Amino acid sequence: MNNTNRALNRSLLLLTGLLLLAVAGLLGLLASQTAVQDAWRAISDATRANVASWLQATPLGTSTHSWLWIVALALLLAVVGLLLRFILRQGGGHSGRLVSEQTTDWGATQVDSAVAEQSLQQALGEHPEFLSTRVSTYQVVGEAVLKVSVTCRRGTSPTDVVRIVEQSLIALDELLGLRIPALLQISGGFRVRTSRSTRIR
Repeated sequence: MNNTNRALNRSLLLLTGLLLLAVAGLLGLLASQTAVQDAWRAISDATRANVASWLQATPLGTSTHSWLWIVALALLLAVVGLLLRFILRQGGGHSGRLVSEQTTDWGATQVDSAVAEQSLQQALGEHPEFLSTRVSTYQVVGEAVLKVSVTCRRGTSPTDVVRIVEQSLIALDELLGLRIPALLQISGGFRVRTSRSTRIR
């Protein structure tokens, strides 16, 4: 649950995997095939000569340096910027605001996500069925959604887990006066592992 495009993630992983696979295959051929080594040597020599001629044909003013280096540096910085933006978006989507509504002409009602997270964790922590609980708030299509992750003791019934969590969520809804969408993730214990692990309400 983050704000990164899933198709973009999958496409980037696919392209990276194909690129690494192609590089590995080329290195294997270079190490084992003499014909491939000769062809690579010829291609690299021709490429080196072409690049040298391009650099000589594009001087930067009266200097001996080429303006192509500036273009290459700009492109490199652009790629680095895009990669940094992509990396920083990973794990994003977390929201510090659960409710933000313009209730009157004079002000707005805002509820921090910590209110719901701490309330739910305290309520769920009182049940011995759970080894651990974790509550997070995400922004999904502009709407705050709670993610409740619980680790149960072995032998705990998933039906009981869902009932306990839903009761806590209903109490939170009544406290806030509105219904908050929630995703429940259950893990731990044999009976839980063989059952459905997520539930959305």
